[in-house]
Amino acid sequence: MTTTRSKIAVGFYFSLPRLLNKIAGRGSHFSEGGFFETYLGSLVVLLIPYFFLVDLVMNHSGGWLAFVTSIVLLFAIWIFWLVVLYSNWVMIEVLHRLGLLRGMAERHMQDILVGLIITFFASELSILNSWVRWIGILWFMIVATNLAAAFWLALTEMRRGG
Repeated sequence: MTTTRSKIAVGFYFSLPRLLNKIAGRGSHFSEGGFFETYLGSLVVLLIPYFFLVDLVMNHSGGWLAFVTSIVLLFAIWIFWLVVLYSNWVMIEVLHRLGLLRGMAERHMQDILVGLIITFFASELSILNSWVRWIGILWFMIVATNLAAAFWLALTEMRRGG
């Protein structure tokens, strides 16, 4: 008998790992508690805006000032996300109290906002003339493959009948 904890350990939040697990013959369970995905996703969410801002700083300063500024930017990005997520929570609460989007889960609404912000920073990264542009391009490739995997999983679930 499997416990809820063991089911979470084999599940994935993003569609691409679920599809790869399904292709390998294992289950494609949904989970929000995957250790690797959680920390990797959080790292990406922090690093994409960080690399964008560090690239801007490196172009306008050099030496120790750029080094110190890049360290300060880590904390600034962390504070930025705290403010964004709190503001998003307030916005979701207001929408729900007004009777709007009640059928949509809060985590989905938050995922959409975070995805839009990261995609904005990635698009800015992808047009820069430095090595960080490849981080932005990589983001778009990951998003595209994840969306294709979600589409494929939805199609296979519809074929099976749910």
